[in-house]
Amino acid sequence: MDIDIGYNMDNSPLETLLLSISRPGDFYAHGRLFAPMPKLEVDNVGVLSFPVTEAQVRALINTAERAPYGKGTDTLVDTTVRDCWQIDGMSIDIGGAMWDDTFSRILIAAATDLGCRAERLEAELYKLLIYEPGGFFASHRDTEKTRGMIATLTISLPTVGVGGELSVRHQDREIVIDMNANEPSELVFAAFYADCTHETKPVRKGHRLSLVFNLCLHQDDTETPRQAPDHIDEVESIVQQLVHWRDSEQSSDKLVWLLEHDYSEAGLSFDTLKNTDDAWARVLGMATDRAECEMYAAIVHIKEEGEALYPDGDYVDSWYWRENEVDDMEIGEVFDGSYWLDNWSGRDGSRPPLQMIPLYAQELLPVGALDDAEPDEQWLHEASGNEGVSLERAYRHAAFVIWPRSKTLDILAEAQIGSAVAWVAEQLECNGGVADEQVSALVLRLIDIWPSGPRDHKAQSRIDMLHLLTAVEDETLTVRFLRQVVLLHYNGDENEALLAALGEIPMDAIGEFLVDLIRARFVIRTDATLAFLRGVGESMSTARNDVLEVSVRTALSLLPESMEKRIEDDKWNSESEETISDQAVCDLFTLAWRCDLMDDAETAALAITDYPLAVTPDRTIPAALGELYSETGLADTAAYTNLWRHATEFLLTRSELPPEQPLDWRITADINCHCEYCTKLRAFCKDPSTQIARFPLRKDLRAHLHKIIDYNQLDLTHETERRGRPYTLVCTKTRATYRRRLAEYTEDVSCMRLLIRFAPGGQWVKFCTTGLARLQQAVTAAHGM
Repeated sequence: MDIDIGYNMDNSPLETLLLSISRPGDFYAHGRLFAPMPKLEVDNVGVLSFPVTEAQVRALINTAERAPYGKGTDTLVDTTVRDCWQIDGMSIDIGGAMWDDTFSRILIAAATDLGCRAERLEAELYKLLIYEPGGFFASHRDTEKTRGMIATLTISLPTVGVGGELSVRHQDREIVIDMNANEPSELVFAAFYADCTHETKPVRKGHRLSLVFNLCLHQDDTETPRQAPDHIDEVESIVQQLVHWRDSEQSSDKLVWLLEHDYSEAGLSFDTLKNTDDAWARVLGMATDRAECEMYAAIVHIKEEGEALYPDGDYVDSWYWRENEVDDMEIGEVFDGSYWLDNWSGRDGSRPPLQMIPLYAQELLPVGALDDAEPDEQWLHEASGNEGVSLERAYRHAAFVIWPRSKTLDILAEAQIGSAVAWVAEQLECNGGVADEQVSALVLRLIDIWPSGPRDHKAQSRIDMLHLLTAVEDETLTVRFLRQVVLLHYNGDENEALLAALGEIPMDAIGEFLVDLIRARFVIRTDATLAFLRGVGESMSTARNDVLEVSVRTALSLLPESMEKRIEDDKWNSESEETISDQAVCDLFTLAWRCDLMDDAETAALAITDYPLAVTPDRTIPAALGELYSETGLADTAAYTNLWRHATEFLLTRSELPPEQPLDWRITADINCHCEYCTKLRAFCKDPSTQIARFPLRKDLRAHLHKIIDYNQLDLTHETERRGRPYTLVCTKTRATYRRRLAEYTEDVSCMRLLIRFAPGGQWVKFCTTGLARLQQAVTAAHGM
């Protein structure tokens, strides 16, 4: 079944023009050359003679290793797939007086037939392959072994042998090449693009020796821009078609032209394009410039899931399929699919900051290019519920992607707002860092199309945008972004960038934004907003504290609501933190002190005592008081004293005396179940002298007791003794509760020491005398344990 995505049926004139462009070269090259033989020396073997003798072939095999093959990310040795030997190119020295001239002739012939520039083609010796009688290599594609690799060159050395033909396939074409070199001065070579499927047929008699080279295209920085003088008429016609498409309100946003050859994600580049693809790139490059369009190379990704069918059309049964049948299965009705573009490459060799962009129906050209395409990967999904077995297939294909330059920002923003921000930042950089009218218009457009839904949950996009606004230095744009975007999505990750951006706007705008930010986000982002206010306070001069004062007063007034949110159902407000941190408490009261808002702070401190689950009095408050104590004069306030007394009373209530060590093996067991087995378990828990109990029970009853023990968090371990029938559940009492309480007590005493150290001063000492004395006694008691 064909891939379930529609083609662009409205651009047939453009398609016809591009398909008419002459094709330089072909997918393969082949030739025979009679020339002086090279001096070829192999480590541990010596210099070879030609034709290579049987004795030397044996010596080569003795120093060689079995040649592996690649399967996915794995490298495997399997002689049912590949049966030959290999010697690494590092162990081979090839030279001789005439070799450079001979090899140059081979490279020029290969480049000409492949349709690429000989002066940019480089060859790297990869392996020497030795095929014995029966040796072969099943159909496969070569992997990209080095940067810029586009093709493989194989040169057969003079050796007595029959068979071992090379079959190369590309799309619907196949060529079978006789690679035998039987004459003493004969070299047989073949080159083919790396994405071509090929195989080495079995050697029927004798041997075959092949030098294998990786062919790479190197980029010459001195090279003049590519020209296509043979296609001037086509370029003019293509420009007209692109302009018509660009200006049509009914046209698709993008044109995605599928390439003929396959390219790896790392190897896709305008500098490594092969024959026809290279010709298309040159023509389209000139045309898109004149039509004011952008053009990139990218990888098309297609994933589709549908009904799993056997080749005869029968549905796959959920119980009886075998793993080795998956590759032969077909996909029936497609019920889910995803289509996108990524791995972008610019015409100048750059990797532009573009991310995943959706691929939509009616954008692909040429029509039918993916018909009968073979998937790169496919997976079978087991039946579940009412759904049968499904087959998922993944395809990847290289393409040119074209869109009107005027739509760039909208296209990028629709996919990933971060890509759009990065692109605008790149335009600013290309403009020398100066925000002219065009750049400012792009920034304004970016703000106005910023997504308001969950797609903007990535704070990094907002951070990058704030950096961009700081560089643009336009207060109107900055204020607009703060009010339209930041107020809606702020989570604190952007604090540093936000502080820098505030430096670009006037003080009255800062004041309005701060108050609105606190009102909008303080309740669910208490820690973050207080950290931001701390940063604002540290960056402001004394004369500006009136702006900060209003914001801090607003935060103090909202503290009860913030704490209440933290003890409500998580479903009501999933964004909020579970508790308010000691740093946030410290920030709030430090800011209140510096803004002379201690009356409001006292009210807030009293409110904290009503919400011990939101601001924990045993850990959060002692830690916060330690920081607040360093603020000169703050410890001599009612707010500080109220916090101190709240923490003191809580800790003394729980840990004024050390926990008593258990005197027997009685454990608390509030078990609601009254079945026979839970009754026995309850009696065991109440037994003061018995530590271990044994319950011979069948599996479901053992599972029931497991659940009861775990649900009620009983101080019991439970293990199944698998001897006899039924198996026995062995329950052993532990001191887990006492150990947990002892650890809690140790932490409580440490916090008490903090409270002693940071007790209130001044006029508030008299309100703390009793509590301070009790803390000291409790710490002394702990010391005596």
